[in-house]
Amino acid sequence: MSFSPEQGSYPRIGLSVPQMKPFYEVVVVGSGYGAGVAASRMARTGHSVAVLEKGIERWPGEFPEDVTDAIPEVHVSAPYQDVETGKRNGLYHLYIGNEQNAFVGEGLGGTSHLNANVALRMDDLTERMDIWPPEIKAEGLSKYYDRAEQMLRPNKYPEDWPVLKKLSTLERQATQLGPDYSSRFGRAPITVTFDDGLNAAGVHQNASTLTGNDCTGINDGSKTTTLVTYIADAWNHGAEIFCSCEVTYVKYIESTKKWAVFYRWLQPGRQDFSDEFSTQPFFVLTNTVFLGAGALGSTEIIMRSKAIGLPVSDNAGRSYSGNGDILAFGYNLGDGECNAIGMGPNDPKKRPITEQVGPCITGIIDMRNNPEVLNRYVIEEGVAPFALWPFLQSLFDLTPDKVQPHRNPLQEIAARARVIQSRFGGPFVGALNRTMMYLIMSHDDNQGILSLHNDKLRIAFDGVGDTSRVRELQETLARMTVRNGGIFVPGPFETPIARNGLITVHSIGGCVMGTDGSNGVTNHKGQVFKYSDGKRKTEVHTGLYVVDGAVIPAALGVNPFLTITAIAERTVEFAAKDRGWVISPRRITQAINFKMPAYAPPRPLRQVARNLEAAHRGFLTPFPSQGGIAFSEVMKGYFGTDLLSDDYRTAESQGRSSSSTMEFFLTIIAYDLHALVSLDDHSADIVGTVSCRALSADPLLVCPGSRFRLFSRDLNHVSTENLAYDLNLLATDGSKYKFEGHKIVDTRSMLNAALVWKATTTLYVTVSTVEDKGDLKAGTVMGRGILHLGVSDFVKELTGFAAWANLPENINFLPGLARLRQQLASFQISTQFVMYFARHVAEHFLPPMLQYPGSNKDMEYPTTSVKHEQWYVTTKDGGTVRMHRWNAGRKGPILLVPGASVTYEIFGTNLIPTNFVTFLTDRGYDVFSLDHRLSPTIRASTGQIAMESVRFDVEAAVSETRRYTGCINISAVVHCAGSVATFIGLLDGTISGVGHVVASQVAMHPVAASVNWLKAHLYLAPIVNRVLGVDYLEVNSTPRGLKQIAIDQALRLYPVGKFSEICGSTVCHRSSLWFGLLWHHANLNDALHSNLDKIIGGVNMTTLRQLIDMTIKKQLLNIRREKVYVTPNNARKNLNFPITFIHGDKNQTYDLESTDADYNFLRNVNGPDWYRRKVFQNYGHLDTWFGVEAYKDIYPWVLEDIEYWADKNKIGYLAVSDETLHEKYEMLQEKLEILHKE
Repeated sequence: MSFSPEQGSYPRIGLSVPQMKPFYEVVVVGSGYGAGVAASRMARTGHSVAVLEKGIERWPGEFPEDVTDAIPEVHVSAPYQDVETGKRNGLYHLYIGNEQNAFVGEGLGGTSHLNANVALRMDDLTERMDIWPPEIKAEGLSKYYDRAEQMLRPNKYPEDWPVLKKLSTLERQATQLGPDYSSRFGRAPITVTFDDGLNAAGVHQNASTLTGNDCTGINDGSKTTTLVTYIADAWNHGAEIFCSCEVTYVKYIESTKKWAVFYRWLQPGRQDFSDEFSTQPFFVLTNTVFLGAGALGSTEIIMRSKAIGLPVSDNAGRSYSGNGDILAFGYNLGDGECNAIGMGPNDPKKRPITEQVGPCITGIIDMRNNPEVLNRYVIEEGVAPFALWPFLQSLFDLTPDKVQPHRNPLQEIAARARVIQSRFGGPFVGALNRTMMYLIMSHDDNQGILSLHNDKLRIAFDGVGDTSRVRELQETLARMTVRNGGIFVPGPFETPIARNGLITVHSIGGCVMGTDGSNGVTNHKGQVFKYSDGKRKTEVHTGLYVVDGAVIPAALGVNPFLTITAIAERTVEFAAKDRGWVISPRRITQAINFKMPAYAPPRPLRQVARNLEAAHRGFLTPFPSQGGIAFSEVMKGYFGTDLLSDDYRTAESQGRSSSSTMEFFLTIIAYDLHALVSLDDHSADIVGTVSCRALSADPLLVCPGSRFRLFSRDLNHVSTENLAYDLNLLATDGSKYKFEGHKIVDTRSMLNAALVWKATTTLYVTVSTVEDKGDLKAGTVMGRGILHLGVSDFVKELTGFAAWANLPENINFLPGLARLRQQLASFQISTQFVMYFARHVAEHFLPPMLQYPGSNKDMEYPTTSVKHEQWYVTTKDGGTVRMHRWNAGRKGPILLVPGASVTYEIFGTNLIPTNFVTFLTDRGYDVFSLDHRLSPTIRASTGQIAMESVRFDVEAAVSETRRYTGCINISAVVHCAGSVATFIGLLDGTISGVGHVVASQVAMHPVAASVNWLKAHLYLAPIVNRVLGVDYLEVNSTPRGLKQIAIDQALRLYPVGKFSEICGSTVCHRSSLWFGLLWHHANLNDALHSNLDKIIGGVNMTTLRQLIDMTIKKQLLNIRREKVYVTPNNARKNLNFPITFIHGDKNQTYDLESTDADYNFLRNVNGPDWYRRKVFQNYGHLDTWFGVEAYKDIYPWVLEDIEYWADKNKIGYLAVSDETLHEKYEMLQEKLEILHKE
């Protein structure tokens, strides 16, 4: 790698695609000479600029040097043979056309990394040809050539440097051709540095080491590419650069007056999804587009844009030229060595000075003095890449139409000996070391045609290699070769099948300049014409420019890059003037600080150096980390927009019926794997697109800020983790949407591989608006749907999985060991991720490990803002209860009575978003509750308590509520054992003043659910009491002692039933043992389930045995097991008022028969008018009150019932005068003051 004393190794200046903003003022496509100029000059105007480059970012030291490294970088496109093979963003791209073939370089810096460096201006006669627009002919390009040379600083090979044998050979051959040629021989100006120092952009370059590796990429830092000049300057002035972005087409969005530039991200894992890769491109919005993807690339973009509806001149793709390029070889010269094979990985310091290769081209026979412009040309010597030497001799042997020299027998023997010597000795001896490579630039008739076939670019140039001019030039090269005792070999595409094939390294044309759309595709400013004919044929697209060789209207007869650069300088000058922008003329005199651009706002993310493997994959680490992972994913399904149901299945069915499809193509990137698996957020970046015609005709772009969360804890469900997709979507028309998707992984998939697959491959999607748009308000749900991951797409996801390690770069290793070290570190990263993923899936697939209270973090929600008042009350039998009040207004009052082993918290817990107390106070109710002697917060709860005693607690609460409110009667909501105690008190007359009761789950006829029925008849509780001597059953458990741990382990698979009810909470397991499963897990959130110890306590054996006895007899009993309460007489006397029974259909504590028996008993005794019963679907026992969605499913119905009876019978405040209410309020305040003092 090239180093500088100031900077050390070159850093990365490219950003990762996920860091791309949705909009830039200017987007530049490509990074070669034209694109580099546009990027630099536009960035110098101070406006936001994005550069999109198809290839990857490479700096000196990272270019292939031998065949094993070069072959993986080859990309071959042969559409006539229906062949497309190799690395799509490989460094070397070979187009196989019809008679005309082309070679281009792809990478940050474009073909400037691989060209032969010759910086020559076109001659005056060519510049005055009628093919040029009159504005250019009148003005000329001189001042723009000057600007280009100021940046690129071409110079000739120094006279005092070592003599190059290939340069001497060319000079000798020119002399042999005669004075007309020898007088035109000279050294060509080339963009190669021969001294260490800063270039015009402030980048340090080294002096050439004369390796001749120009055509595969120079690693010594001497080549003046656009990367180290224009692109580096653009970065230094604030341009943001993105590699592996293959722009496919552009589209003008009429509604926003912006351009959408569509591109494919060439990340290897994404290319495995071939269909989605082609049909779901990314896009970036901009006001101005500069196409500089090379003559072939820019023309392809224009033609594809035209095919999808962009109005463009019909001349697009026409007037293509190979610049009259002719490539040929002089093989096995008899008159001395040439040293014209690149040195590859060989150390130049170990070769004698006389054996140095030198830059690719150093000499020129400039025949541009012919009065007929079309007969002008140049001959240059070249260097064959080292990576090709193993194939050269076989290529020469197979090439037809070779011209043989006249050799005597001794000369023939020597020549054959040299052939053998090269085959066994390598390229630096024998015949290959005596081989010249020739390159001619001349004038062809620019009649080539570029077209799209099956969306692939095709080059056709019939007869280009079979013209008299080509034959004359080849004859000249043959004479030069034969006179030196060598074999003339035509270009490498001369084959028995296609004898006249040519290859060019200088493609030009395809979007040529013209006066209007009838004779060109662009005007003199590089702006694209809209039409080919008619009155509007001079009309151009505002903001669409072509700035590369595609605009050149004909062959130049010389290396074209300096002319391309000059024309680009002119184009951007006009573009800036037309917009009133000023291009800063600032000269750079100090070295670039690659940690931060000098002339741009500070970047939010600083790039750090990362390995070339990550560069190939298109991943850049925006912060230091040990390593990361990435994978691509495709999911497909249906999206419903007509029926905006909360039910995803319904929405999916609606979408299916209307053929409303949705598909996404995403890449998830975790730059820091440690953060992904260790931090609570478990998030990674997402980049990609979503296709949904219901939302946009074009793919929707996933914008920065989108996150993927891996196994994030679902706070709304128990033992549930989500794979969450939180996407910010942008449509080409500027519309913004929020995409929220989640895969649900929970215990329903336990021991069922099919359900594990379904859970991890099914995504539930909701899309809503982000901003107001017309009649739609921000946050409006646009639709819902379900997406699925197919098996074939999953296989592609696995094969495209990428992991990389960021290892220290300051440790020297041999190349092989360094690569092995990198591979092992990357394997370790991937293993770490796979183990993390497998562990989390196994937690739901296998029976859960136990979780003790406090093992999960608390999650609390805000509750009612109404003051929470508390005080103690003495009951008639001398007991003590704690009263609670939340006075939010003059509605009610409502008394809430909890069951056994719980407190008022079942109605007022802050572990769910909306509890019953908050629900009531938000609506202005005066709410009371109590903690009775069965509540674990009351000291008496650990003693032995009969249900008859608890009825006095309820009586005290009713009396206290009536006394404080002045109400004659009140409404009460009573639950479980609290309901049992209440009805005992009502039936025997202990409790009075209740005008309406909502009885939850049980009242007078306790009927055990199936498992509880079995435990009751097995007398499990009495056995525990007598055998183990346990008087108080503790539900809460901490890992203390082997006995407790043994009990917990024995309960791991309890409760029985569906896998969805299995969890890891010790509190849940223990409470289920004694009481039955108290909830349907689907209704609990994780916060509450993880903190059940804060809500549920134990129960004394006396109470539990009495309740069990009641379930056996299916009726209320006193402590002596006598049926003294539930009688028709007691019911007629004391229950002749409104009573409502509610029950959860999944209750596993009390069977539905319980409330059904109560309901029918009262109707039979007192008639049907006062009684109601409601069964809530998919609810259990306690979750009726603290289910996460009870505020939607249950509370409204209960309150509606309370309000109905209160209004009908004038219950509570509806029967109290204002004066009475004021007196009771004063009394309450006095009593509270006394309690506070105490």
